[in-house]
This record gives sequence, C-alpha cells and structure tokens, in this order.
Amino acid sequence: MVTSLYLMPTGRCNCVCRYCYFPVGEKRGDPELFMRIAESFTQHIINSSPTARPQIRFTGGEPWLEQDLLPAVTDHFLTKVRNGWVVINTNGTILPEKILKDFKGEKRLIHVISLDGPEVLHDSRRKMADGSGSFQKVIKGIKMLQGLELPLYLNAVLDRESSAHLPELMRFISRELELKELSVSLLHLDENPMSHDEKYDLLENAYSEASSHSIRLGGHHRLLLGRWIPELCCTAGSTTALVDPYGMVHACQRFVGRAKPDCLWSEDFDWMNFNSKQSCGPVCGNHHDHHVGKKLYELYKNKYPEYLHQHHLDRYLFGVLS
Repeated sequence: MVTSLYLMPTGRCNCVCRYCYFPVGEKRGDPELFMRIAESFTQHIINSSPTARPQIRFTGGEPWLEQDLLPAVTDHFLTKVRNGWVVINTNGTILPEKILKDFKGEKRLIHVISLDGPEVLHDSRRKMADGSGSFQKVIKGIKMLQGLELPLYLNAVLDRESSAHLPELMRFISRELELKELSVSLLHLDENPMSHDEKYDLLENAYSEASSHSIRLGGHHRLLLGRWIPELCCTAGSTTALVDPYGMVHACQRFVGRAKPDCLWSEDFDWMNFNSKQSCGPVCGNHHDHHVGKKLYELYKNKYPEYLHQHHLDRYLFGVLS
C-alpha cells in the first residue's frame, strides 16, 4: 500500500550544479495532472487510514519553479490528512516568502535544502543558471524559513572534496544557523564510481566530525543498514510511488533514469496494491554497498550506539521507511 507519494512536477532547474545527473531534461509536467494525482492519493489515504505516516514529497528539477502547484497540493493534503507531511527537496534559492507566510508555523511542511559546504566550495559546485554563486541565496532562504517557524533540514553531497570542508560546514550550521542535524549524500558516479572502502572512509570521517560538533547525521547511506537494523529497511516500490514529469510511475526518486518506469499513471491507479517490478539492486543496493552497511553497523556498535535505532531525521529525509 502506497503511503508516500513522490511528485516530480518538473525537470527544469534554476541552477546548474556541477554533478547534476537529472535524466528528464527540461520537461515540465502538467500541473493539472499532478493536482489530480495528489487529490487521488489524498482520497486513498482518507479511505485506508494507514498506520504509517502518510506524506507527499516533492523532488525535481527544482520543485519551487511550480509556485502555483506546490501550495495548492500542500494546502489540500495537510487540510484533509491531519497526520500527513509534505516534504520539499529544494536548492533553497527561490523559496517564495509571500506564499510560505500562509503556512507560518506549520510543522508538517518540511524543506530539505542542499548546502554542500562553506561559501567558496558550495558556489564552485552549485551555480545559478547565470553562473553566479547560489550560497547567499540559500542562506537567505534558510533564515526566512526559520523566521516563519517552518522546519528545515540540510543535505550536503559528500565526496573527497567536500569531506575536507566538513569541519567548517558543521561549525557554520551549528553556530550561525543554529541547526543540529545534517544529512550527507554520497556522490553518485556512473563512471569511475567510488569503491566501497572510499565510501566508508568518507562516512566514517563525517560521523567523527559530526560527533565533535554535537550534530546528528543522517542520509541515504542509513538505508544500507536495513539488513542489520530492521527499522531502516527500505520499502521503495511497495509503500512508495513517484510520478515523473511525463506522468510515469517509478518505485522512488533514485529509480528515475536508472530503471524502467512501472507504468503510466491513470485515474484508476491502484494505490492499495502497487508493487514495483523493478529491483533496487543496480541502483542502490549492490553487494559492495552492503559491505559499507555492515562496516557502518560495526562503527555504530563500537562508537555511536545512538544510531542503532531509527530517528526522526531518517523519517523526515526519506519516505521509504515503513
């Protein structure tokens, strides 16, 4: 049964990040279609009353380029589903204060914002379309959300370059932004990918730095521990469905462009019985990644036992946890 709906309403973006691999180009979806999808999902949730927290999660492209669709879906879902969440993954550069003021203090509207490091590093990796840096726009957006008492979480792409800047980044988010949680995402490379030992070394360093700054760490790598920590088992494709700008349905956001879609969404889509036919193995679960998960599990047991259980940060970052 689908309890987490991912919506990818557009492939457009106002940034040109160095490592962007977004697979659907500049395609913009039909806003009316996406509104119907959200309404259908909302009615499904009302009818089924799931025990898992229901949620709609926006991804892209840059979702906030659709400034009519996002508030309409958010208002509809949060009004109808009292225990629901709406989560928006965004680059944080064009957050519309005028619109967001209407949701002031709404703890169920959550933003996950990309911030790769201190200003020089971030701007070298995440540029605006005109070539200018995006860091100051991101910080302005973060502070605006804080002023509106809207929850936000930061995500940093982690590779050798950014790993060296983690101490500075963590000092900044702790002291200047007064945040105590951070997600890190290992850089995905189709060509010349990192070895499992490299991935683990980067994560081990990240946990060490986070511990020294009293910051809670999260990220997709946590799902690699599902074999040892059942609370972190990924349920993509059974409790989740993603609709891309073409209206095609996928198991989750990581499948777009890497695996064939399951079907074209239609009005009679079966939310209760959807089960993706795609295997996540080639995308995010090969045996090398399981090796990383096992080593992280040992690291948790030996040094960071507080990570041996699911945390609210895990649930805010991902809709694939049951």
